[in-house]
Amino acid sequence: MNTAEHMTEVVQRYVVALNASDLEGIVAIYADDATVEDPVGSEPQRGIAAIRAFYANSLKLPLQVALHGEVRATVNEAAFAFTVSFEYQGRKTTVAPIDFFRFNEAGKVVSMRALFGKDNIHVTA
Repeated sequence: MNTAEHMTEVVQRYVVALNASDLEGIVAIYADDATVEDPVGSEPQRGIAAIRAFYANSLKLPLQVALHGEVRATVNEAAFAFTVSFEYQGRKTTVAPIDFFRFNEAGKVVSMRALFGKDNIHVTA
């Protein structure tokens, strides 16, 4: 099931769900025992309940999410560059991470890691 096409389609569904603030759509891509480390180096969220809470918090503000370039997918892993933009207290913030998804044999994401640092966060007035 983990063809490049399947993994690319999951990434695209993820972006659509983020843009729609669709919590259930986001959670649906994850396996029950998945982990989310966002950003890399932070304490991973473990299990579907923790992942649901993490995204529920992330969706408190409307997000504008856009893929940049093609999804890189092979074996059981996919990586993709994208931006997440939002406005908070009159200031627009854009974060430019590269996310890594690892898939199980059922085609669900078992690990998500978001790689970005302070140089990848852009704030404008």
